[in-house]
Amino acid sequence: MAAQSRSSVYASAPFKFIVEGEPLYIHSDLVSLHSKPLDRMIHAPMAEAQKGFATLEDVDEGTFVRFIEWAHKGYYTAAEFTTDEARSSRTSGNQNHDEVVPTTQEADFPGETIRLASEENFDFAPVIEAEPEPEPMSWDAPLASSYKKGKKVKKVIHFDRLDQKGGLKESFISRRYTVRQSAVEIPPPRPNHHPEEDYTDVFLSHVQLYVFADAYDIQPLRVLALEELHATLAIHTLYPERTGDIIALLRYVYANTRKLREGVEDVRNLVTQYVGYEMGMLIRDPAFGDLIIKDGGDLLGDILRMVGQRTS
Repeated sequence: MAAQSRSSVYASAPFKFIVEGEPLYIHSDLVSLHSKPLDRMIHAPMAEAQKGFATLEDVDEGTFVRFIEWAHKGYYTAAEFTTDEARSSRTSGNQNHDEVVPTTQEADFPGETIRLASEENFDFAPVIEAEPEPEPMSWDAPLASSYKKGKKVKKVIHFDRLDQKGGLKESFISRRYTVRQSAVEIPPPRPNHHPEEDYTDVFLSHVQLYVFADAYDIQPLRVLALEELHATLAIHTLYPERTGDIIALLRYVYANTRKLREGVEDVRNLVTQYVGYEMGMLIRDPAFGDLIIKDGGDLLGDILRMVGQRTS
């Protein structure tokens, strides 16, 4: 199939996919050229092939339209940003594409405050201590390498000072592209200019396509979506009013992707590096702390693994 000419691919019959109740058509051989799992739906003795169409329950319409665009052009168009005027009901950290996350830690831990601590190996874990009068978590306070109250502090990490020399940002921005640089007609990402510009949909359009490509074994598209997300984040100005956009991105990534794999460049690795150099801004949003608590440990573990490498 890889040697099949483009003209013969476009001569193949269109196949219908039902996505969010809408019929979307793409040449069957063009699908087969890029994805074995989708090819089996079309040509293998599966129910979808017999019916002449396939219903994709785990994909949104915008994502599949971007897949079709990429299959034809070699690149895709990300979602548009919105403005506060257009989406006035969205507040920092409270937008959610999966679940509603409380914005105060007291909602989950009444009568308690949470202190984050670790051993020397930076294997951090939440530690809950009963307090008569709970106080909000202070994320810009130093993080000590001790689990027990009163134990001698061996190492202190000031999250808000992690990137004082700019090393994390420089490392993030200097990442090299593989797929993106070969797509000569791909338009550059648009940088944001004002705090009223909400980039949540922009970020999610990239990561949702990444998840789709990973699920249906379309590796060039998976890499391109990762590189497009990076290219957007690399020129993004994080305003204090817009930390919720990044929190929504983190929430989606950690709810829909696999754990970090050694030696594999994936979206969790990418967003963790970004968080590393924007930590000073993010830790001032209580929703960021709530997300780390709600996530169950993966996000915190990835962040602290990065911290350990940075401070070792």
